[in-house]
Amino acid sequence: MRLKLDTPNMTRRMFVAVAVGMFASACASGGGPAATSQRNVITSEELGRAGDVNVYDALAQIRPSFLRSRSSPAGSSTASQPVQVYIGGMLMPGLDHLKQVMVRGVKEVTFLEPQLAITRFGGNNTGGALIVELK
Repeated sequence: MRLKLDTPNMTRRMFVAVAVGMFASACASGGGPAATSQRNVITSEELGRAGDVNVYDALAQIRPSFLRSRSSPAGSSTASQPVQVYIGGMLMPGLDHLKQVMVRGVKEVTFLEPQLAITRFGGNNTGGALIVELK
């Protein structure tokens, strides 16, 4: 007895199976639109390589771009906006607060690009946001 294969239908099923597999893989790896890239995350191990210093000094060594003000969106009245700082989930008034936290007490530092920062924290984050997650 011979099996007759429905080629167009099988092709369609295989395509759907592959597409579903690719989608599931992308979701599992955190590749969604809100995911931050690895260049925007500094782990405690990387911070520790800067020495026994505060977070501000470590960022100045490792990723000085995290500390820079960003250009304002088109049509804004000011030239640049400062990066907002969140330490342990709380908004801090300025980058100087990073000087009060030692790297040994930090789990991770994440920089959010302005659009992601605005989406997550609101319109006063047009310069981006630094999120310091404590141990």
